[in-house]
Amino acid sequence: MKKFAFISTNSIKQYYDFLLNKEKANKYVVDLVKIFWIIFFVILCLFFYFRYVSLASTEWYFLRKANNNLSSLNFEYEIIKTEILEKNQQNWANMYWNNRTKTIVEVSPELVQVPNKTELTYSK
Repeated sequence: MKKFAFISTNSIKQYYDFLLNKEKANKYVVDLVKIFWIIFFVILCLFFYFRYVSLASTEWYFLRKANNNLSSLNFEYEIIKTEILEKNQQNWANMYWNNRTKTIVEVSPELVQVPNKTELTYSK
């Protein structure tokens, strides 16, 4: 034999009426609790905004600023590298093409056959 508890709807209705009467009697306290929860929710939303959204945008700002500095430094490095290459080209031109007074020994990459018994010497 199974037993079960039966709660009449009359007692639930009585408890609900009791809560409504208590709420009407303490309307001021209920309004304060509602205001407290609204303020708590707003403060919680502001906390999440400042903690995550503002912090993330600040980090992206500094990252963009650092990337801009890096790209400007890379640009300056490329300019300096170009100037160095121009100076090397000028030095090369001054050394080998424009200055006819210097005696320069040029070694060409051509293949030359040298007999086995020949001694190679360099005389000035």
